[in-house]
Amino acid sequence: MALTPRPASSGGTFRPDIEGLRAIAVLAVLAYHARVPGISGGYVGVDVFFVVSGFLISGLILRELRTTGTISLPTFYARRARRLLPAALVVIAATTIASAILLPPLRVGDVALDGAASALYVGNVRYAVLATDYLQAELDPSPLLHFWSLGVEEQFYLVWPALLLVVAGRAANVRRIGIAVVVVGGASLALSVAWTPTDGPLAFFLLPTRAWELAIGAGLALAATRLAGLPASIATASVVAGIAAIGVASVLFDRATPFPGTAALLPVAGAALIIAGGMRAPHGPLSRLLGIAPMRWIGGISYSLYLWHWPLLVLPAAAVGAPLPGVVRLALVAATFGLAAASRRYIEDPIRHGTAARMPSPRTLGYAVALSLVVAIGSLGTGVAIGPPTTTATTDDVKLELPTAPTTASAAPAGSALSGSAPSGSAPSGSGPSSPGPSTTATPPATTTPRAATPGGPVPTDLVPSLGAVRADLPVIYADGCHASAAELPSIASKASCVYGATDSPTTVVLIGDSHAAQWFPTFERLARERSWRLVSMTKSACPAVDVDVDIFSPTLKRAYPECAAWLAMTLQRIASERPALVVISDARSTRFLIGGEAVRSTDRDDLWAEGLGRTVASARASGAQVVIIGDTPDPAGDPPVCLSDHLDDALACATPSSVAVATGRLATERTVAAAAGATFIDPTPWLCPTEPCPAVIGRLLVFRDGHHMTTPFAAALAPYLDPLLPVIAP
Repeated sequence: MALTPRPASSGGTFRPDIEGLRAIAVLAVLAYHARVPGISGGYVGVDVFFVVSGFLISGLILRELRTTGTISLPTFYARRARRLLPAALVVIAATTIASAILLPPLRVGDVALDGAASALYVGNVRYAVLATDYLQAELDPSPLLHFWSLGVEEQFYLVWPALLLVVAGRAANVRRIGIAVVVVGGASLALSVAWTPTDGPLAFFLLPTRAWELAIGAGLALAATRLAGLPASIATASVVAGIAAIGVASVLFDRATPFPGTAALLPVAGAALIIAGGMRAPHGPLSRLLGIAPMRWIGGISYSLYLWHWPLLVLPAAAVGAPLPGVVRLALVAATFGLAAASRRYIEDPIRHGTAARMPSPRTLGYAVALSLVVAIGSLGTGVAIGPPTTTATTDDVKLELPTAPTTASAAPAGSALSGSAPSGSAPSGSGPSSPGPSTTATPPATTTPRAATPGGPVPTDLVPSLGAVRADLPVIYADGCHASAAELPSIASKASCVYGATDSPTTVVLIGDSHAAQWFPTFERLARERSWRLVSMTKSACPAVDVDVDIFSPTLKRAYPECAAWLAMTLQRIASERPALVVISDARSTRFLIGGEAVRSTDRDDLWAEGLGRTVASARASGAQVVIIGDTPDPAGDPPVCLSDHLDDALACATPSSVAVATGRLATERTVAAAAGATFIDPTPWLCPTEPCPAVIGRLLVFRDGHHMTTPFAAALAPYLDPLLPVIAP
């Protein structure tokens, strides 16, 4: 975060207007995070800070080059460490400790990893990786998420002076520095524009796509002398235009704006115009207004304001398990001002101006590295100490039944429940095709079937999977590359790719859909082993197998999702060439459609879904396959593993009423589509909600690994229930 403390200068002269610019930037960020109405794009304050940082740091480097002909890298790094690390490390440590006290144990482990990454200046890299992961991106925001911008800056500080020193050479050639600034800035901007629509999280979090914003500031520092000669009218107009640009971006941008890309040009240009217009001495009226005492004071504590405000907003909300009222959010932001002022007075200033400022640079750097390692290791230690233990167990160890015995064709007889034994009336394991299943109209009972009350009790100590291991509990297709991420478009045309089970079997079963189809892979992998099927799995994150004529919106890429349509076309081509005996389709109910870039009304979604699903079923049936549609699984309230880690003595506290969890409307739509298209529809609700409310744990099995995906052991244990409902298939 470009909130480097004073001096705010370009050539050694203090710039009060830049302190005011910092104040504008941090107030925009605070208003955005506090969800102040009308400031939907306040996140652009970070971009303003990047420009300011590039200007100030490059100005310091240029002055040293002009004065000494070189750059003392140890001195530069020691100065950065004294100004940035003390407050940052204190906030990381305090946030980690507060998280251990306030958050459920399972979340503490995640925050501990965030703290370690932030202390080692790679928080932005961690968040880029997590944000590109569709599953991880849906987790609650980290109280240390805002440290991503410090990672960008610290990486910039590490590379930039060394690069300029090499470029300038012994002659301190400023012209070559200018060329380097243009080349680096131009390449970074091009990369940002290219990645934003295709790899949005990487473009947002990483230095290579943000360096151009810092380079703009460096260009201003290079041009400082010329800009100081601007006519008064032009300088004033520049500041007016700059303030307007930042204001427009703060008000008109929102979460749906593809960012950074070309959109970031507006706030970056605004910051540059304000800095350039303020070069003229004496400063114009607006520059002087930016430099008034209140603005200077806010700008002076802006670094600590930024560091402290986000944990103060996130941790209380996480502790109460609900969004905070607006008045509470504003009160917390107000409290941040007092905390930031104290942080500057008692942490930042003593380090910058006290005994530490006179310490030799090598010793300062040694202390900085040591303290960073201490905080990183301490953060990880906190996660290990507080987080739930990791244990391993296999599905074969589980011997239990669903709480209620099925009374209709919706599930297997009670004797086979999750025990690994074959259901009554089915063929013995591995003996051949499954037993006759229902016709296209024979589906499990409606989800309104009365259920027995869910029993209470503690979370089993031998839970499968354990709470400590659940985040890593993914079907093997994720590691094999057979579940495509949002940006991926893997080649699935070859009949040799993504094949499991009895790979030489003449009986082929194909599983397609989004991650809610992928969660059924363990079920079908078990059946493929037992029934000697050749199983082909083709799934893609947030990409339903519905052949629609409109755009699908990607929540990860935050844009239209043409990769999804391309993937579905390849998938249907593969099915046509495979000529499988059975095609299984399953998808999440949360898909959003776009027409002309605008979201389709929720009332029209089911019609589009039904049409698209019907076309997909028709395409699959044209290959000669029978088709099964598995309705979407219930959605628990919140994140069951996190909830259970905080309620080890009462698993019932993490159950979800079926009225909340079950999408009866979408299930009815898919049942109708299946009946019309000659497919078999299977409603999994009786298996995941056998009692009321829908339990988070059944026997020893943890049902969900996150807010809406089944755990691998639970999915595999459902194989005996699903098997008798599948249609008869033959080679």
